[in-house]
Amino acid sequence: MEKYFSAIHKMEQTVMFPSLLRGVSFEEQEDGIGADLADKDLFEHFMLLKSGKGFWESGLLPLGKEKPHVIPEVKEENVEKDSLEDILYYHLSSLYRVLHHLTQRANTVTCKYNEIMGRINQS
Repeated sequence: MEKYFSAIHKMEQTVMFPSLLRGVSFEEQEDGIGADLADKDLFEHFMLLKSGKGFWESGLLPLGKEKPHVIPEVKEENVEKDSLEDILYYHLSSLYRVLHHLTQRANTVTCKYNEIMGRINQS
C-alpha cells in the first residue's frame, strides 16, 4: 500500500497542470494494464486516481446502517465450505492486485505528463 501512496503522491507533485492531460489517450502498455481503459483520457485517470487516494485514506466502508451494494453478503453455508483463512487470503490478494494496477496507472500518468512537458519545453 505504501508503493501506491508513494506513486499517487509523486503523480500529484509532478502534474502541475492537469488540463494538459485532456485528450491524451492512455495507451496500452506491454503488460496490458491499459487494455480496459482505452475510452478514458489521462485527465480522467488522473482525477480517478487522485479521488481514489481519499477513499483509501478515509476508510473503506461508508458509515451507516446500510451495507454497500458492491460487497456480497457472506452466507453461513459458504463460511462452512471455505475456511475463513482462505476467504481472507483471497480478498487480501485481490486487494494487492488492485493496488498494484492502480500504482502502475499512476506511474504511467506521471511518465506521460513528463513526456508532454518535455515536448513543450523543446518547442
